[in-house]
Amino acid sequence: MTTGFGLSIGSGKDFLPTIRINGKDGGVERSTWDGSERGLEVVDDLVCLMDWATLQVGWVEFTDRGPDKRLVAIGDPLPDRPSEKHKQGVQVVVYLPGGLGCHEICSTAIGVVGALERIYETSIAAPEWQQGKVPVVRLTEFVKEKTKHGNRAVPVFEILDWKDRPAELNEHKAVPKPRAAMPASTSRPAATGSTQMTPPASGARAPVPDFG
Repeated sequence: MTTGFGLSIGSGKDFLPTIRINGKDGGVERSTWDGSERGLEVVDDLVCLMDWATLQVGWVEFTDRGPDKRLVAIGDPLPDRPSEKHKQGVQVVVYLPGGLGCHEICSTAIGVVGALERIYETSIAAPEWQQGKVPVVRLTEFVKEKTKHGNRAVPVFEILDWKDRPAELNEHKAVPKPRAAMPASTSRPAATGSTQMTPPASGARAPVPDFG
C-alpha cells in the first residue's frame, strides 16, 4: 500500500521502550523494564506527546529477536526492500506523562499506519505545530473493520492540547539528508471498505495528564 507518508527505507536509531498498538484486535501495551526482566503492561488510556519531528518511514520486519527496521526521515528516498517479510511501516517517538519519558510507536499494520497518517496531517497543518509545539494526542477508541484479508482494529486519535517540546525528544529528531528539491508525492492511501464502529468506552475519560 502506498500512503501519503511516501514510504520507502532506512536504518533505525537507539532502542527505546515501545508502545504496541494492536491493529487486529485493538488494545495498547507498553514495554517495561524493572532492571532485570522485560515485560508488557496494558495501557487503558493512551495519552502522549506525539512528536512528528521524530517520524521515520521505511521497511520493518517483526521477528522473535525483535524488529528489523530500515527507516529514513520523511522526504528521504526509501531503500530497497530487504526481504519479502519486510513490510512498509512508520515509527514515531512519543513522550509519556508520569515520568515514563520517551517511547516509540512502530507499526506496519495498515489501519494503524493510516490512523497515524491522519493525525500527522492534522498536526502539521495546525498553527501550534508551526510555532514549535507538540500535540497532546489521545487514542480515543478502535473502529472495527472487515476486509478481504480479515478483521482489523483501526485506532482513532484526537488532539487534546499542545505543549512545548521536552528536551528529551530533541535527541530523537529525524533529519532528512540534504539534496536537491524533489517533486511532492500526490499518492494517497487506498480507499477502505465499509466499517463497523465500536461504541466509545463507557465512563468519563481521565483529564489531560501533566507532562511537566
